[in-house]
Amino acid sequence: MTDLKTLRLASLQLSPERLEGFIIYQRTLLTELARAPASDWSGRYAFAHGRALAACQLDLVELGKLKAMVGDFCGRRSAAQQVKERLAKGGDTPKDVVIAARAEKSLPKLDDLSAFSDRHGAEALALLQAREAELLLLHRALATAEGTGHLHPAS
Repeated sequence: MTDLKTLRLASLQLSPERLEGFIIYQRTLLTELARAPASDWSGRYAFAHGRALAACQLDLVELGKLKAMVGDFCGRRSAAQQVKERLAKGGDTPKDVVIAARAEKSLPKLDDLSAFSDRHGAEALALLQAREAELLLLHRALATAEGTGHLHPAS
């Protein structure tokens, strides 16, 4: 079994420049996906990816590792944010009370980023947290664009 020290050594070291490049990639990808016609999803995505890759000036290996790291962070933070939003919503029904109790119980685990920090380093976590709102917005927008882009409109 691989230990955390080995995983961290194999991980990409996040820097402000790399994070900025990744954000440029995401923004450009979103812009290009919105600009292209919806009729050819795979061609549209390939073209948008090519433009975004050229704009960010990251190589494919860096991009892949950044995508995994930032995706992990955004997935964790997004889940915690959704639970907090659900708790803020409240509700008076017995079902709402049960859901709120489960949410309250799971929130500390969702907010705990120590495993992420152990895996990627405290410096990477701090860089991502400093831009969390922007990263989550881009993460969600891309999930929507990528998740629905391949669907065909009803005839």
